[in-house]
Amino acid sequence: MGTSATTQESPRLTREQRKQQTRAALVAAARSVVARRGMQAATHEEIAAEAGVTIGAIYSNFDNKADLMAALMDDVAAKGNVVIEDKPTVRESLDALGRRLISEADNYPEDVDLQLEFMLFAIRFPEARKRRLPHRETEHRRHAEILEQVAARSGAVLPLPAIEYAEAVSDLAWSLMCSRRTLGAAVISDDLILHSLDLLAPS
Repeated sequence: MGTSATTQESPRLTREQRKQQTRAALVAAARSVVARRGMQAATHEEIAAEAGVTIGAIYSNFDNKADLMAALMDDVAAKGNVVIEDKPTVRESLDALGRRLISEADNYPEDVDLQLEFMLFAIRFPEARKRRLPHRETEHRRHAEILEQVAARSGAVLPLPAIEYAEAVSDLAWSLMCSRRTLGAAVISDDLILHSLDLLAPS
């Protein structure tokens, strides 16, 4: 007795879904190319080839190279591990942040390298910085809300308004992480990172 196999076709993607799929592929390709060549040297041709699409796909998804590089950094930030956690005290939140950035620098060096690449790229192409700023501000507002909640719950008084305090903490954390990646753990030790962030904790 014979059996008949039925095949179920995958649902067709909508135009918007296909666009998002192509955009994600281009960001992933940009990440790969930039990791090899740097942002300045990465070309549309190489990124398109890496993604398996035409150069036209880049222009239909991104305004220009600065837009694509900003999207790449948004993706890196969204998947990053260096975030402020809700802990019993602000000091404990800063300690957890320090341990996260140590892990990021040591275990995900490519992500740190991409952030360093973007810093230099944004200096040369201010448009990339402008496109990244709204996302960065959203991240800092989220961190500010957490720090404000932790401080209120634990009875601590932040030394600055929450959003300014979050900015100071994030900037110091980023600097320490990049220094760890650049100079190594022998110079930028775990203790140095944790003690540096601890200096920002409310007394």
